[in-house]
Amino acid sequence: MCRCAARLFGIVVYAAVLTAGTSHALAQTQGQSREPWIVTTAWLQEHLNDPGLVVIQVAGTRREFSQGHLPGARFLWAQAYAPSTPDGSYDLPTAAQATAIFQDLGLRPDSRIVLVYSGTQVQQTARAFLTFDQFGLGRRLSIMNGGFDAWKAEGRPVSIETPQVLQGTAVAATGGTLVADAAYVQARINQATATIVDARETRFFRGEGGGQPRPGHIPSAVSVPFISLIDGTRIKDEAALREVFMAAGVKPGTEVVSYCHIGQQGSLVWLAARMLGYDARLYDGSFEDWSGREDLPIVNPAADKKRP
Repeated sequence: MCRCAARLFGIVVYAAVLTAGTSHALAQTQGQSREPWIVTTAWLQEHLNDPGLVVIQVAGTRREFSQGHLPGARFLWAQAYAPSTPDGSYDLPTAAQATAIFQDLGLRPDSRIVLVYSGTQVQQTARAFLTFDQFGLGRRLSIMNGGFDAWKAEGRPVSIETPQVLQGTAVAATGGTLVADAAYVQARINQATATIVDARETRFFRGEGGGQPRPGHIPSAVSVPFISLIDGTRIKDEAALREVFMAAGVKPGTEVVSYCHIGQQGSLVWLAARMLGYDARLYDGSFEDWSGREDLPIVNPAADKKRP
């Protein structure tokens, strides 16, 4: 069999196995359908005035938002939904904090929500997506692909007016299962039913720096740098995402547990895995937590190379 044919055969087999995994994942949602993970700029402009649609633009500062945003978009501060605590950076909010965020944004339990990011900060918005999903608002939630930069580049309308928002009624649900802890991850090392995915740059995976107590990566993890999932400001299409996952050795039909430095880049891997039908979770403490615990094992290829 020639190389091209073999590669095509591998992709077909991969897709078939992944479809089985997707069916299982959908069964777990008890038949609930969901909105598309991704919408286009054209779709959003067409639906901007739909009743019940809420556009939320994630920005690093209020000033950044006030300098330009989609018409009617509501401002979500990039650190509101991932506060730092004395125990770690970029943690999930509490249910009470999530409820306050939802209601300040004017959300109702049935709101159709579209998240918009600035620049190339897709991973920040993927983290917002995970947070909303974890607390029960994921079924009618999408991200606008390309973000605000693509919207502007296409000559679509931009506003500097801050909309008046009535207090919402959405309440954060408890019992979400999208986030894992260190014990959960440790139980999946070298397990055939799970793939641990490192979303950091490859150099950090190899143990070349990273600003953490111990460099390297979690044993049995595979490397899928978050940047490999985007093209410019856009999330790659599902076919391209499958190729990235397949090339990295992410096993079809397995559970995916992603991590990064503090849980932001890993959120984009989580989102891509969910788009592809995987049962996926984010290790929220990520390598900041794992590397700071001497009782947990680490693989450090850079250090291994230096040994005589």
